[in-house]
Order: sequence, then C-alpha cells, then structure tokens
Amino acid sequence: MPRKKSKVDPFEEMETNIKLLCDQSHNHMKVREYGRALTGYNQALELNAIDINALVSRSKCYLLLGDPSKALKDAETALAEDKNNIRAIYQKAEALYFLGQFEQSLMFFHQGLRTRPELSSFRLGVQKTQEAIENTIGKSSARNMAATRNEFSTKYKVLKKSQINTSKLSNVEMERRNARKLLGELCVDKEYLENLLKHPDLVRADTSTESISTYAKEAVDFLKKRQEFWRQQRPCTALPNYKDTPQEPLPVWF
Repeated sequence: MPRKKSKVDPFEEMETNIKLLCDQSHNHMKVREYGRALTGYNQALELNAIDINALVSRSKCYLLLGDPSKALKDAETALAEDKNNIRAIYQKAEALYFLGQFEQSLMFFHQGLRTRPELSSFRLGVQKTQEAIENTIGKSSARNMAATRNEFSTKYKVLKKSQINTSKLSNVEMERRNARKLLGELCVDKEYLENLLKHPDLVRADTSTESISTYAKEAVDFLKKRQEFWRQQRPCTALPNYKDTPQEPLPVWF
C-alpha cells in the first residue's frame, strides 16, 4: 500500500524558505555581490515582513550599498519586534553614524557595550563616534564661541534688568518678601489675619465681633514676635522650620 504523505506545516515551510533565502544572500554578501544579496533578503521579507534575521541582514546590506536611511528603517523595525536584539542595536548605531547623527549613534553603541561588553565591535563603535563628535566640535568651535558670547550677553542684559526692577520694589513689598522667607507657610496666616483686622465689621468692634478681633490681634502679635526672633537667629535668606525653633506660648485659640 502506498504511504500516506505527511502534512507539512505551512509555518515551518515558510521558515525554512526564509532561512534558505537568507543563507544564499549571506553567501552573496561574502563575495560582495550586494545586489543579489538584497534581492534574496527582499524575497525573504515578502514571506514574513517582520523576520528579525532578514531585517537585520538587509539593514547591513543597505549600509554596504550606501543607503543608511533604509538601513536605519530596517534596524528600527527589528527593534520594534525585539528591543534587546543585539544585532539590531548595532545596525541602528551604524546607520545613525553614517547618517551623521553621532550623538544618537554613540548612545546605541554604549547600549550595546553595556549589554555585551565582550564584543569589540561596540568598543570600536564608541571610539569612532567619539572621534567624529570631537572633530565636528573642532570645526565649528569658532562658530560656537560666537554663539556663546551672544547668549551670555543676552542673559547678562536680562539679569541687569531684573536687578533694576528689584531695586525699585517698595519697602512694603520688600518687607513682605522677608516675612515670607522668615515665616514660611505661617506668613499666609499672618497676612490673612492682618487683612481680617481691617474688615469693617471688626473695626467697629461691636459685641458680636469683639472676641474675634481679640483673637486675631493675639495671633498677629505672636507671629510678629516669631518673625523678629527668626530674623535675629538667621539671615533672611534662610527659610526656618518653625517646628525646630523655641516656641513661645501659643494664643489660647491657636
């Protein structure tokens, strides 16, 4: 009786064909037949557009053909599938280097070096990228110095203007700023109580508001004493922590 043919798994068949195409393209790469190699990688990716091995290999092929933009796109597609794929990281670093994006290239070379410190390709990548950055800075040093001088001049003018505006502040405003530095969060309470004492109902001091007015005055006096105490103990620029300083008896209602 004739043997029954075993069913072939379509996925396994596709994987086998992709591997065969990639192996053939690898051989073309070895003898520098990059055009034929690219054709093989394209055919493999037609079968599976997210095959990481084919994407990384085609990225390398694009670099050798002088097309770093397409090489970068394939490397990023591979990293989208596996962000830790070491070959894809290297290809992205290389593509960025040939695109002149040295700072980003250096970042990915360092990432690969941290992951696989034994690989000399990443150490060499870091070295050549650092040299490229240094050479670029050297060529544009005069331009950068001029830009730095202009930036410093602008910031100096802004600072001077700010200092002039500060010097024109009224004594009341300066006193308020010092109070905020000395009292911290309590300054908000002090200002609220001082405004409260100016309220018309409290100014009349009738029987219904007399106790409120008394309590408010006690609290304001207490906070003023605290402010003066902190002023003597430390500079106004220091922001005190009222919990850590000696305390006078609080008003009854506080």
